[in-house]
Amino acid sequence: MERDQLPPHPTATYVLPEWKVVYVSVPKAACTSVKWMMAGLQGENPERFYRSLSREVTPATTIHRRPLWRKTPTLHSLSPARLAQISAENGWFIFTMTRHPTARLWSAWQSKLLLREPYWVERFGDEEWMPRIPTSTDDVVDDFHRFVKSIGADPSQRVLRDRHFRRQHGLIKFDAMPYTRIYDTSEFTEFRDDLLQHLSAQNWQGELVQIRTNETPLPLLRRILDRDVMTVLDQLYADDYVKLGYSERMPPKVVDAEEYPPAAVDAVGMLVERAERIAGLAKQAQRLSGRLRDRKSMVLPPTSRLGDWLRRQRRRR
Repeated sequence: MERDQLPPHPTATYVLPEWKVVYVSVPKAACTSVKWMMAGLQGENPERFYRSLSREVTPATTIHRRPLWRKTPTLHSLSPARLAQISAENGWFIFTMTRHPTARLWSAWQSKLLLREPYWVERFGDEEWMPRIPTSTDDVVDDFHRFVKSIGADPSQRVLRDRHFRRQHGLIKFDAMPYTRIYDTSEFTEFRDDLLQHLSAQNWQGELVQIRTNETPLPLLRRILDRDVMTVLDQLYADDYVKLGYSERMPPKVVDAEEYPPAAVDAVGMLVERAERIAGLAKQAQRLSGRLRDRKSMVLPPTSRLGDWLRRQRRRR
């Protein structure tokens, strides 16, 4: 492997040297589950993620805080000599996982925008396409259509530059990275079996960490994917459909129901309230943590001058 073959985002790569495994993550393509699996193999401490003061809305999603990974280097951090040793021919298992572009867009829109994750509200809360808190199925459908219409009219807008909405073939550097295999999310069980077989050849023994997450309470209704929506998606993600082998533009597991159950729509509002509460607590915790660091960094004067120093501090107040 050479440096010019690497994916564009260093934090998306996970190297497990002892087990000869490389994972390139794609947001909204089972990456939470796979990252926990990689963290378990590397002996990363889960409490380090759980204790973080991030605005992640579930314990499972704290795994996305890449700076908290202490034992798992990126491909970009390796020397040319070490990179050159990484290849399928040299016994490495180099993989990524992608998702049907239509289903992935729906999942990203729902989990990040409809459910108003704190980071996304901060960045995009003032956009005209930001979805409302729905009270009906029609609210959900109309707001998704408005979003798709907006990104179709202006593909240069910054939301499409975020990795959750960017084209997958670019994220994984499809035309250059020497993957052992590119899996689809529907092949998760097959991926797990292949990984176990590879690890067994590396004399690994143990149990893979299994964390299943579902960040989206609303399934994708067929009525949401009308002709106008599908036309925009075909334009935006044409290369993904072709290069990644998604010959059918309509994703699997589309639901034919016309309406969501009222309880499912109500759940969106409750999850939004949870996200708002977590955002407020995280900000307060970060602020207090910063003050604590500032106090710890203060250097007190020698004891002989402590009284004068304290009097000067009081006067400053």
